[in-house]
Amino acid sequence: NFDTTHFGLIAFKKKIKQDNLKQSVLIELKNEVLHYNNQTKDRSDSTQTMFTMFARLNRQHQKILDTKWFEIDHEGKPMRGRFLWGETETIKVGNTNILCDHIRMDMEYLNGSNGFLESTDRLMHYAPDPDAVRQIWVERNGNRRIIKVSMTAYGFPFNFVIQNE
Repeated sequence: NFDTTHFGLIAFKKKIKQDNLKQSVLIELKNEVLHYNNQTKDRSDSTQTMFTMFARLNRQHQKILDTKWFEIDHEGKPMRGRFLWGETETIKVGNTNILCDHIRMDMEYLNGSNGFLESTDRLMHYAPDPDAVRQIWVERNGNRRIIKVSMTAYGFPFNFVIQNE
C-alpha cells in the first residue's frame, strides 16, 4: 500500500516460499517511523519502495521523473533511486506491437546500515544491487502500462512480460 499523492510507503507485505525460504513479512511506515516486528527505523513519510517507484512510473510521465532521485527503503535498508529515459522502442506482446519508453532504473545504498531481514527471496536480494541493470518498458500511448521489466544482477537474469494483450 502507498500514498497516491507522493507514492510513499504505507505498508509492504510479502509472503514467500522459495526453495528453503518461507517468509511472511509486513513492514509499515507510520509517522515517519518504519516498523517491522519489534524493530524500527526513521524514514520520511514520502519514502518509496522499488514497487511504489513502478507505480509512480505507471502514473507519471518519464519527462517528470527523468534523472530525479527519490528516497527508497528496501526491507529496512535506506536507498535512493531514479529513472533515466533511454529511447523509444517497440515491444511485441503476442501479435501486437506496442510503442514504449525504454527506461533504466538506478538504485544505490545511502549507507551501510543493515536492513530488517537476515535473508530474503532472490528478487529482493538481487534487485537493489547497485551494479544491477534494471530496464523497464512503459507503454507510450497514454495508458502508461508497464509492458516489460528486465533485470540482470550478478549475471542472474530476471524478465517479466505482460501475458495479455
